[in-house]
Amino acid sequence: MRTNLYREFYKFSHKKVTWFAPLLVLFLMVAFGFATGKDQPQLLAMTCYGSSEGILLTLIIVVSSIFSMEFQNHAILTVLYKSPSKHYVYLAKLIVALGYNLILHLGAILLTFVLTLTGIAKPISWLAVYQYHQQLIINMMTTISVDIITATLLISIIFLTSCLINSNAVVVTLNMVIIFVGNDISYNFLLQNAHL
Repeated sequence: MRTNLYREFYKFSHKKVTWFAPLLVLFLMVAFGFATGKDQPQLLAMTCYGSSEGILLTLIIVVSSIFSMEFQNHAILTVLYKSPSKHYVYLAKLIVALGYNLILHLGAILLTFVLTLTGIAKPISWLAVYQYHQQLIINMMTTISVDIITATLLISIIFLTSCLINSNAVVVTLNMVIIFVGNDISYNFLLQNAHL
């Protein structure tokens, strides 16, 4: 298992998209901060400057490309052949993807603290009571926890679609449709059936 983890981490860390994709999250956070920073600074801090959408988009691009490209190039056959168990190969890929998910969320938390100091938004107090009669810092940690669970579900959907479809472009497009269109569909469904 250790060898599989090392191989996956090595492949993951040597892909350029792994290092450039977090810049997309940073760009979206700054853009979101400029768009709503003066009106709702507490909401910006609670949602880590809207980082969840950027992180989901980054995960779709990076994890799909890593997993599907091996199927598309038939490199997965060599990896499976050299490994003592198929389960270790998939588990190593899953562990690396989940680690990347956690790193992106921790980066979003750190960037939120930095962006609140830059003056993009109005100054806030992290200990002020905001939503659900909790302090703003607790609201942010709760929101990030829900985002991590959602991103973990997304990673499992990416793994499923990557195993079913061998084309990286189709996997990325399908996962974007599932996440961004599915979000609106479920929201509208909940609004129409609020009495349930």
